[in-house]
Amino acid sequence: MSVPKSVETPSLQGARTGTAFYECQNVALQVGAGTARQRTILEDVNFTIGSGEFVSVLGGSGVGKTTLLRVLGGLHQPAPESTVIFRGSPVTAPPDGIVTVFQDYSKSLLPWRTVERNVTLGIESTSSRTERHEAALAALRMVGLADRRGDYPSQLSGGMQQRLQIARALVMRPAGLLMDEPFGALDAMTKSNLQDILLDIQAQTKMTIVFVTHDIDEAVYLSDRIFVLGGAPARVAAELTVDLPRPRDQISTKELPRFLELRHAAYQAIGAHA
Repeated sequence: MSVPKSVETPSLQGARTGTAFYECQNVALQVGAGTARQRTILEDVNFTIGSGEFVSVLGGSGVGKTTLLRVLGGLHQPAPESTVIFRGSPVTAPPDGIVTVFQDYSKSLLPWRTVERNVTLGIESTSSRTERHEAALAALRMVGLADRRGDYPSQLSGGMQQRLQIARALVMRPAGLLMDEPFGALDAMTKSNLQDILLDIQAQTKMTIVFVTHDIDEAVYLSDRIFVLGGAPARVAAELTVDLPRPRDQISTKELPRFLELRHAAYQAIGAHA
């Protein structure tokens, strides 16, 4: 599904300018109370993400992908020796301009609110009714739900509910999205459709996206770069540059020899550092 070209897009603050969006140096994180019970999840994690990049994070189950995303979102505080910088400032709390989208869309939506009022939840205290309506309509057009704005979440399919969650993020006009396996619970056709919607949105808004997934094909199809987490504790064990042409297509892109090479390299990297 293509995003309508007439839709007013969110802030272009995340445009591909070559400047650092996130910088992580020596990031470590321990969980557990007391020295004897502490377990190190992340250790010596280092990377830079440029403004406007689409970066996917791959790795085995339980390796620490979601934990890393929460560190970037200011939801987990890493060890004191860690450095996490968002657009030039240390991350000590959820950064302004970042919205996190989780997999469990059903629990994030308010069932007693219409689609439009779910979208406007985050801007109710900062905008007028007319402004909220216009912003919600623009965001819903971007995800193809403008004609369902009067419905309730229970009247939507799972894929539509996830599109609604993305629209609620877009209405905040973020510079970046942190996405934690957002399409993991969806069927293959719905997932493919949402992947293309997300790529269309990112192409128009130029926002930065950090995308956690277990799906190697999904990571290769969507990304500019892929970070493979591996080890225990986890670190960035491999980094792949995805030099596939854009715009991408679910059939022709996945038939490219380079797509298959990158897919193979990602499988190898995960297997080598499991």
